[in-house]
Amino acid sequence: MVTINYYAVATCTLINMILGAMWYSPLLFGTTWVKLMGLDFKKMQTDPIIQKNAQKGYILSSICHLVMVIIMAHFIEYMHASGSWFEGFKIGFTCWLGFTLTTMLPNHIFAKTNFSWLLAAINIAYPMVGLSLAGTILAAWH
Repeated sequence: MVTINYYAVATCTLINMILGAMWYSPLLFGTTWVKLMGLDFKKMQTDPIIQKNAQKGYILSSICHLVMVIIMAHFIEYMHASGSWFEGFKIGFTCWLGFTLTTMLPNHIFAKTNFSWLLAAINIAYPMVGLSLAGTILAAWH
């Protein structure tokens, strides 16, 4: 029987949401990301269609982060990494390397005619940090 610490799951989900908000804000990479995406912060804040899509995006993102963290908690249990923050970090990073990087990079290459390594790096590094943090916290907080 797998024992999951749902307080840790909730915490990791919240941390991933906060990380995403900071990651794509002007505080970290938001200004560069908006420019590379061909967007405009002012339009993003005032356009009702963009606002409506953003609300849906935040809801869907929250659900996806929750599922990701629950699966990560199961991986940590199955691999007997509970209690070792470094083992959790390695599992999180390895999941990113094996599943996220390998799917997101080809998507970035094919999605835009003017491919940008910087845009790909910004988008792909975010889940690397999120998965690594989630693995670390879930393994340590068991």
